[in-house]
Amino acid sequence: MLAQLIRKTSTALAVPGSRTVATPTPSMTPRLLIKRAWDLEYCANWLYWGPSGMPMTGDQIAAHAEAAATLLRTEGWNPHGGFTDAPGHSIYSALVRAIEMDTDQRFGIDTRVALRRIFELLIRALTGAPSAFYLDWDKHPTRTIEEVLGLLATAAAFARTYGKP
Repeated sequence: MLAQLIRKTSTALAVPGSRTVATPTPSMTPRLLIKRAWDLEYCANWLYWGPSGMPMTGDQIAAHAEAAATLLRTEGWNPHGGFTDAPGHSIYSALVRAIEMDTDQRFGIDTRVALRRIFELLIRALTGAPSAFYLDWDKHPTRTIEEVLGLLATAAAFARTYGKP
């Protein structure tokens, strides 16, 4: 299933400066994509500590991505969600809403920041772009819900692979 989500995500990522889409290499697998993204890392142990200075685990980060995906499936995806009165959520507003709904306090701002960094690395690994911002990626006119859910699923797998156990 993850491979299908990666394939769907990668086929519609915009190539910077054009209206065309990037196509993945035929050998791009979820494991290779995650490894390629990790190679773009920020610094050692950046997935172990949040910007608040508090520790976090890969499972906490993954749970946050999965909670956001559940919200998008149940309440709808709208790339402008949270910024207009229209129903549905953008990735950002789904991440914020997931924090508000998390009564067990498994995730918060630290895990949201970690996911922002993971999204950037995954998008860069897929496109070869020197930088990427997930808010803009989410709002691209050709983006689909399948691609958004694929990014969230891949981010969860990334967090479990490289995050603190």
